[in-house]
Amino acid sequence: MSRSRFRNTSNSLRIVGVDDGPFQVARRVEQHALLAAVLFQDSTITAVRLGLIEIDGRDANRVLASMLKSLRFDVVMLSSISFGGFNLVDIKALTRSTRKPVIAISKERPNNSAVRRALRKHFPDWAERWRIVQNAGPLYNFKPYAKEPKLYFEVKGASASFAKMVIASAAKISRLPEPIRAAGMIARGLSALTTDKPR
Repeated sequence: MSRSRFRNTSNSLRIVGVDDGPFQVARRVEQHALLAAVLFQDSTITAVRLGLIEIDGRDANRVLASMLKSLRFDVVMLSSISFGGFNLVDIKALTRSTRKPVIAISKERPNNSAVRRALRKHFPDWAERWRIVQNAGPLYNFKPYAKEPKLYFEVKGASASFAKMVIASAAKISRLPEPIRAAGMIARGLSALTTDKPR
């Protein structure tokens, strides 16, 4: 994949932000989390796609690829590689299937040692899931705003310097890029509307 196509980090860049909604951990049967993908261009939301993934399942890559299929975009930004509990997105595979750079962003430094312990404890296929974590590659950090804490990120399909430029261009009002912030708001809001209330 040629990276020269993605050197322009102006507002014309089409960025998809992805985040999930909350879920009730007490309900383990047929449990799903809402996934929201929000397309930004020129600081404007131009498209929204929704999907459902299994809590702690293995369908995040498949569902996300389906959500992105009808969108025209340049970069994907994820709010981490873990959605719906431990439903992990293999960003290496997602980059290969979309042929676009993928950036996974965390507000806190990921504790991969703790993740590995949890996977070994709770999942018979923990080794396969751990391989997805390893596939994310090196962890970088960056401060879009000097007075705010660092962001941490992994990137596939582009360089770390490119990812920093994209993050900076999309962080309009805080260190968290707007596409991810908007996706999170939509996922949380719609999840609240659809979650069963106590009677």
